[in-house]
Amino acid sequence: MIKNTQTPLNKDEQKRLNQIVQQLIDSNDSVEFRQPVDYKRLNLPDYIQIVKRPMDLGTVQQKLNNNLYKTVEECLDEIQLIWDNCKLYNGSTSWITKIAEKLERLFKKYVKNYLPLVNLPQVVPKTKENPSEVYQEEPQEQVTYNDKVEFSNNLKQLAPEQIGLIVHMIQNTSPNAFIEIEREKYQIIVDNIEYEAFTKCQKQIQAWITGDDINKKVKI
Repeated sequence: MIKNTQTPLNKDEQKRLNQIVQQLIDSNDSVEFRQPVDYKRLNLPDYIQIVKRPMDLGTVQQKLNNNLYKTVEECLDEIQLIWDNCKLYNGSTSWITKIAEKLERLFKKYVKNYLPLVNLPQVVPKTKENPSEVYQEEPQEQVTYNDKVEFSNNLKQLAPEQIGLIVHMIQNTSPNAFIEIEREKYQIIVDNIEYEAFTKCQKQIQAWITGDDINKKVKI
């Protein structure tokens, strides 16, 4: 945000900001961004170490209603922070990052429509001031060709209800890997399955095939 062009937040601007936030909340894509990330329930112990200033649409809306913002830019910066946090924690290839980028485009469109004289938030690359404080993302593991072949062959050995569970797991974690051709017919794009989801699906399939923990379902 350009810090020398701050717009005092009066009732008119507050109303426009509320309209922007409400439209973002009403979007079908914003489900994961309407409330704070429940990192404990999601088993993300490193979330608060990487994301220094958590933010969500519900919190922004509450702060607006409680008159906690002094300028329009302050509010817009915190909305932009939601998308930046998501991209920082999940990386550029994650499905949730793609949704955040879609909502970010929608957000900037709303700002231009409702607040045409206000500068849009600027995404500034983070500088490495102190190497010890900078989070270094570990290299992402890759699924090998042999893993993919084994996965496809193992699927053919499963019962219909087992295949249904695997499909459900993939839908929940890697929606880009699932294509519904027509009713009750679908195609799984193995290359698009997230690595962690792939390994958990493969582990569950192996358990079924070998008979180990046959009644135990892998949670994703």
